[in-house]
Order: sequence, then C-alpha cells, then structure tokens
Amino acid sequence: INFALMISAMLHAKGFIEEWKKSARKEIVEQKLIAKSANAQFESLKNQLDPHFLFNSLNVLSSLIDENPDQAQHFTASMSKIYRYVLEQKNKELVTVEEELDFARTYCDLLKTRFEDSVNFEFNVSESDLKYYVVPLSLQLLLENCIKHNFATAQKPLTMKIYSEQGFLLIENNLQARKQMK
Repeated sequence: INFALMISAMLHAKGFIEEWKKSARKEIVEQKLIAKSANAQFESLKNQLDPHFLFNSLNVLSSLIDENPDQAQHFTASMSKIYRYVLEQKNKELVTVEEELDFARTYCDLLKTRFEDSVNFEFNVSESDLKYYVVPLSLQLLLENCIKHNFATAQKPLTMKIYSEQGFLLIENNLQARKQMK
C-alpha cells in the first residue's frame, strides 16, 4: 500500500508540474501579445503627436515672440520638455501614471497658452494610483481629442478633468460638441 501511495503521489506531482509549466508558457505568450499591442499603440500615438502639434505650436510661438517674449521663452521650454519626453519614451511600452501626468501637465500648459481662458484643466489623481502604468502619450491623445471634438470660448470654457477613482484613471470634459463639416 505504501509503494502504491508513493507511486500515486509521484504521478500526481508529475501531472501538477506539467500543468504548471503549461500555464507559465501560456502566461508568457499572453504577456508578449500585450507588450506588442502596447508597443503598436505607442507608435501610433507618437506619430499622431508630431505633425499637428508641431505646426500649431510653432504658430503660437511665432505670435508670442512679438507679443510676449518671456511667455515665448517659457513656451519654447515647455515644447522642449514635450519632445524630450517623447524621445525618452520611444522604446518604452509602459510608463508610470506619475510620469504621464507630469507630461500631461506640461502639455496642458501649452494648450493653456494657445487657448488662454477658453480651456481649464483639473488634476486630482490619488497618490496610491501614481505607481500604476499606462501607455506613453495616452493622456495627450485623450486631451487632444477633447480639444478636437469640442468648441471652447472664454465665455464657455472647455474644462477637462483628469482624476482617479477606484484604481482607474479617468478623463472627462464638459460636452460642447463641435459641429462637424460634411
């Protein structure tokens, strides 16, 4: 009986180890797919930032140079921070929420310079959520979409809120839908 129990235990242990290895391999494959997806999203976000953002920023900078040289200098420094962040995140698939929020604040400073009293930003992310990870430039894309799909005036400013709730990072804005041209 002892011999049979020992053989049975060995067979169960062998089966357990094989299932455990199979599960570990499956998890590795899933993680690689997630990483590839995040990398593809990052490349897409990076490409979206470059042309329109640069064009609009240079137009704003051009008008600021004559009107307010000090603000133009600050604007240039912020643009530099934006592009430095993009280059630093080039090979990263994920960044901390804290890093992404710092970038988003700089991006919002540029938008505030461009749109003045027509846009407002509120940040309220809990300390405990800063350690989580997001795809680089994801906040920038969402903020840009808020601007793109809504109108904003000094009389009716567009307010964008970035906050965390129950472990989720949320962005919301007051809806002021822009009329779409056909």
